Amino acid sequence: MSFPRLICAFRLAVRHSSVVLLIAAVPLSMAAQQSVPAAPSQSTPSAPQPEQARAVHLTDYSQPRPAFPHMLQPYLPRELAQPSFANSSRIDSLMRDGKIYLSIDDAIALALENNLDLDLARYNLNIADADLLRAKSGASILGVNTGIVQNTPGGGVGGLGGTVGSGTGGTTVAAGGAGTGTLGLVSSTLGIGSNITSFDPLLISSLQLDKNETASTNVFSPAPGGIVAQNTYSANFAYTQGFHWGTTLTAGFNNTHLATNSTVSLLTPQLGSNFQFRITQNLLQGFGSLPNMRFIRIAKNNREISDVAFRLQVITTVDQIENMYWDFVYAFENVRVQQESLTYAQKALDDAKRQAQVGTVPPIQVVSAQSTVATDQQNLIVAQNNGS
Repeated sequence: MSFPRLICAFRLAVRHSSVVLLIAAVPLSMAAQQSVPAAPSQSTPSAPQPEQARAVHLTDYSQPRPAFPHMLQPYLPRELAQPSFANSSRIDSLMRDGKIYLSIDDAIALALENNLDLDLARYNLNIADADLLRAKSGASILGVNTGIVQNTPGGGVGGLGGTVGSGTGGTTVAAGGAGTGTLGLVSSTLGIGSNITSFDPLLISSLQLDKNETASTNVFSPAPGGIVAQNTYSANFAYTQGFHWGTTLTAGFNNTHLATNSTVSLLTPQLGSNFQFRITQNLLQGFGSLPNMRFIRIAKNNREISDVAFRLQVITTVDQIENMYWDFVYAFENVRVQQESLTYAQKALDDAKRQAQVGTVPPIQVVSAQSTVATDQQNLIVAQNNGS
């Protein structure tokens, strides 16, 4: 199947919210082949070949980083690369003698390489991965935006037959978009069900030193200098971790050291230590893997939905580009048709005037021909406005 190739003035803007294709072009032929047309003159240098598209490398954020050799590495934040707002070099390779030779394949390739809607949808994949990693730790998920950006100005339904440029500028999202749940969360029923203990180990430690000095007011407990001094040292350690079957493992080691200069104290310093190990298993609410892994299942489903939403965003963007491309081809061809119609109407008017002068047609026929010419002139102006 062949597509028309356009020679167009350099007025291309593809980095709008979706893609806005503003081009002034001249189709060489509706049956032209897909090959690039020859340069206008022999002195024009050959156009460079388009460079390879920029590779997109996605990181699987659903998998934690290894703990070796840094033990705390799985729990540290990750650096996310800044998005690239530079246009690809493909547009330069299509430039010849101040004009762009643009086929429909080139328009689609430019949109896929430079479209910000696709970059936005690609971030949703990373967000879904990170949400799955969050669920694996036992925390509640935050949800993922699965809305599709559409209705780009110039790329809406109807094309030139409707209102051109009446879109919302890439702000229309589907029902799964951000802000549809409580406090901006996509889902609002995550709090229903039994509590989930953190699947990641929780290590808690506290070191405390208290020094207390008070004046002695009791004659039965004298103190050197009339000041009762009491020092308390405590060192506590705790470990807690939950498991998918509703089991919770808790261990605690508490230590206390108390020293005082009171004469009535029989033992100083006083040392106290205790160790506690506890295993808790839910028997009714929260028993088994189904209630305790519900967030993980939801996060996995959200990841698949995000993948489908990304593919739908690509399809939507390509569909809008194709609509704008063929709408522009229609607009240019419509100008040619209206010009030919006006030429035919003008010739019919001249013939009617000559025939009216010799009396072969009534004068009303001239008025009708003048009305047709005025209508065709109006249609030509509208067609030229749509094609500009």
